[in-house]
Amino acid sequence: MLSIALIILLVNPNLYRPAIRSHALSVCTAAGLFGLLGAYAAGSTQHSKTSIYTFVLVAVVICFIGLLFLVFLFAGSSTQAAVPTIGNNNTTQEQAMEASSEQKEATKKKKEKKRIHAMRKYLMFLGILVASVTYQAGLEPPGRAWQSGGDGHEAGNPVMHDNRRPRYLAFFYSNSTSFMASIVVILLLLVPKKIFENQTELSRWLVVMNTTIVLDLLGLLGAYAAGSSRGWKTSVYVFVLVIAVAAYMAIHLFLSWISKRSN
Repeated sequence: MLSIALIILLVNPNLYRPAIRSHALSVCTAAGLFGLLGAYAAGSTQHSKTSIYTFVLVAVVICFIGLLFLVFLFAGSSTQAAVPTIGNNNTTQEQAMEASSEQKEATKKKKEKKRIHAMRKYLMFLGILVASVTYQAGLEPPGRAWQSGGDGHEAGNPVMHDNRRPRYLAFFYSNSTSFMASIVVILLLLVPKKIFENQTELSRWLVVMNTTIVLDLLGLLGAYAAGSSRGWKTSVYVFVLVIAVAAYMAIHLFLSWISKRSN
């Protein structure tokens, strides 16, 4: 219902501008995402205890993001160099240099603003993509669910949960962590930019979001490795493939760096 309300607000030319100014779109989106979290926690398992664990994962992800932000914030403040002050001389040459410096600074700020905007869109896209994939996988786990009870299992329970419990737990918690991290990242990207004092602080915040997305994708990789095969040996092969691809990319970046230095 919140999604339909968002669509109505966006397609109505008389409503979308006031909705953007009043942050109604962000509030509707945030409320819808919390509803999605509840739906995932209730629909991905038949045990109340496991549903509680999924909400604990949300708290863990939020604490991790807060810790990362504090680390980047203090690291940035400790390494920030002091900016020298320029005396007020009334010479024409110094005024021209000051005007040129202000123009360069304005151009730099404009480029930084565009970069931050592009970074926010990129992170939002990745968060939505991973959330969609992990939500579907959580409600329809690999191997499907038992259609009827009997023979030591209950109807509705995942087949992998009863046949290969360790693998299912590895899949479920990797997938759930990835899903929760995606939702939290999307929620935090909806925070208005006005609460940040300057673009430097906002840039550090986006670096934290980028790091969280990387860990989010690693969780998705773990869920794929655990849920896409029946043997641990095949899962090991998946991680070996990842290492091989990462090594190829590292070699490519290293060669590009050598080429730029030689030029």
